[in-house]
Amino acid sequence: MAATTIELSRRIEQVATQYLVDRYSGPGNPMGTQILRSGDAVATKVPFVPTNELMNGVHGLEDPAQLVDVLAFYGATQQPCWVHVPPYAPIALTDALVRSGFHVERYAAVMAAEPVPPARPNHIAAADVAVAEVGRAELDVFLDTMNVGFDTPAAALPVLRRNQSFWCDVPQWHLFLARAGGVPAGAAVLSVHDDVGYLAAGSVLPQFRGRGIHAALIAARIAKAAVRQCKIVCGAAAWGSQSQRNQQRAGLAIAHVKSVWTNRPAG
Repeated sequence: MAATTIELSRRIEQVATQYLVDRYSGPGNPMGTQILRSGDAVATKVPFVPTNELMNGVHGLEDPAQLVDVLAFYGATQQPCWVHVPPYAPIALTDALVRSGFHVERYAAVMAAEPVPPARPNHIAAADVAVAEVGRAELDVFLDTMNVGFDTPAAALPVLRRNQSFWCDVPQWHLFLARAGGVPAGAAVLSVHDDVGYLAAGSVLPQFRGRGIHAALIAARIAKAAVRQCKIVCGAAAWGSQSQRNQQRAGLAIAHVKSVWTNRPAG
């Protein structure tokens, strides 16, 4: 991997932000997502799910003065928000967050490889695991697999199918479904922006975890990024998680670690 720089880290964060904007607004904006752009900061807000971190996140915020706009944006619907703070953000920003009642809730590892690493044999995955790119014909199966893999209750699946029905229409996205013994087992997204491939959402059904399916989904997306002639492949994961380790085994390295701050009451 090329040496980590602020420029590379900032670009990765921008790509990740664009993916989230695409994910939560998308064609037709079925979730009614509201978006605030203040300077370089981008904030998304989905008022009917006010406690969801990803849907109500702030990215690219570096100027403490822009925090006023952010607080007003979420304050209009009396809901909390989550501010992603990379290590290159100024100390003045964290000082402003503390003064405004924010605290760190978690840390995330941001991963990258430049150039895109060659495909590596996945010795972890079982022999009956296969990953394929899918389209509209298998969209419902893909979405249910993705959402159940994220521990979504069955009762919420029909609403999510409706809200995510545009996922196969986002031109820069590629949807991958993993099967084990022919049965849907995991799902993931690759989002391509210019020459950067972003390993976006990926999940595995509980009964199939520990069989190398997540690693297989990473490998398939890296291979697709190479076909798309990406120069960089990147992703993110909870700090110290299995997802982080799987990305590292696939050839990515830590570009930076960021803190995620929230004004949601602790506890």
